[in-house]
Amino acid sequence: MAAVVATEAGGRVTRISRGAFNCYVVHDGGAGQPLVVDPGTPGNGADAAETVRRLHGASARAAVICSHGHLDHVGGVARVCAEVADGYYLPDTCRRYLSGEEIPSPPGAREIAKILPVLASQPFSLAAYRELGPLTKVAGHRPTGMVMPIPPAGFLADGDEVPGAPGWEVLSTPGHTADSTCFYHRASATLLSGDAVLTHDGRPWCNPEITDAAASAATEERLREIPVEHLLPGHGLPISGTDVMRGARSFRDLPTGGALSCRLARRLGAWSTSRR
Repeated sequence: MAAVVATEAGGRVTRISRGAFNCYVVHDGGAGQPLVVDPGTPGNGADAAETVRRLHGASARAAVICSHGHLDHVGGVARVCAEVADGYYLPDTCRRYLSGEEIPSPPGAREIAKILPVLASQPFSLAAYRELGPLTKVAGHRPTGMVMPIPPAGFLADGDEVPGAPGWEVLSTPGHTADSTCFYHRASATLLSGDAVLTHDGRPWCNPEITDAAASAATEERLREIPVEHLLPGHGLPISGTDVMRGARSFRDLPTGGALSCRLARRLGAWSTSRR
């Protein structure tokens, strides 16, 4: 487990990372309880629960939210809910998927190849990937809808306030997936970006791994207009600074640099809509 205090965000934030999978615990979501975001692996869920108890005591309860329905963001919800939460919340689009609506085609291998530099920026953890294997049939997006091991407590629509965390706003940010969602704390200019914005080489990168180019362009335009001083991504390392989204790479931009992961991303990625 790698758990570090990442930033000030209306309260301190701990990043829990197993390999490339980031989970965050906002120490005080604003209602006297912590907020757990994206417990994507069972191990991350367990680490998040341990962090919650360490911060608030053995009987502490937390609010739990997920940025979208990919397995690496929802795989640990059952574990964290069993230990420190009464339920969890999913983006509103997931309501339809859980009812059996077909999900648009997921990102293919050539889309995933685009973010190899991001994945390579964090220590590789075979154990974390192995944790996800047994969950592929019981959690997350599937071609014919979505399944979860336990039902959600509710759903989060654009403009909603995060339950149990006053001051945190839900932003619908489709493109990577139709249900892709960010969480924004305006008072501290903190963006929990899920997979809408990643980071690489010290810069934000609007996620090039996409399912909808038009939606990605609209999301990028929206997020560039939001003041962000603390960016906490689903993959990659947190970034703090003044108006950090001003220097963000577009989802159309190829990664630069001579590292093997960058060369492979440029060679293997589906860059037909991109700038070179």
